[in-house]
Amino acid sequence: MKHLHKATALVLAAALGARAEDAPKAAAYDEALSHAPVAPLEDSWGRRIEQGVADDDEYAPPRWTQRVHPRHDARQGLLLSFGFGGGSMFVTGDGRTGAYDVDFRLGYGFSDRFQLFGDVSLDAANYVSGQNVASWTLTMRGQTVLVGDRDGNGLNVNLGVGLGGVTHSYDNSYASSSSPSGLAVAGGLSYDARLGHFFALSPEFFATWHDYTDRPGYQGHATAYGLRLNLLWYLY
Repeated sequence: MKHLHKATALVLAAALGARAEDAPKAAAYDEALSHAPVAPLEDSWGRRIEQGVADDDEYAPPRWTQRVHPRHDARQGLLLSFGFGGGSMFVTGDGRTGAYDVDFRLGYGFSDRFQLFGDVSLDAANYVSGQNVASWTLTMRGQTVLVGDRDGNGLNVNLGVGLGGVTHSYDNSYASSSSPSGLAVAGGLSYDARLGHFFALSPEFFATWHDYTDRPGYQGHATAYGLRLNLLWYLY
């Protein structure tokens, strides 16, 4: 019986000794956790919130600071576009024919929902009579996204007003004439397919109309519609 009591005492002493050895390790682990950096929190608007503790007082209440990192929309920034395509053109007195189209745009995207840009468009054709006719428009347009995602892909519609005119020239002579400019209305329906962080291909169905003074006392108009492919950049 005496040996049993001695064995029990030895086991208890060993257990207490092991706990005593582990106590400094546990205290050091708790100390390290108390000084570990706090992971920043982020709310639904992308704002990061950090919690800090004063260096001179480890028992001071948490100090909260807020850092705002605004999210940059995919369609935000300098807008630059070159387009080319073709379609149908009608000019008063000359009739309707097939035409090719070139387009240039420069503007700014304020957000995914609204972009504003200036547009220069030229539709040109060669008639059977040997007459070359070019119809041009210079418009200021607004654009919005109908259906799209945050990566910059989506269906857009644009519409604007400005000025337009017509120029005639002839293959067998150097004679040419240009009409005075008149009111122009233009628009398009396009789809942006994003291929990179800044670049997108944007096929577009376009339509333009403008009137012009063909000769004193005679008012004419020109229309064009068709398809073009725009090479589009948003730079920021």
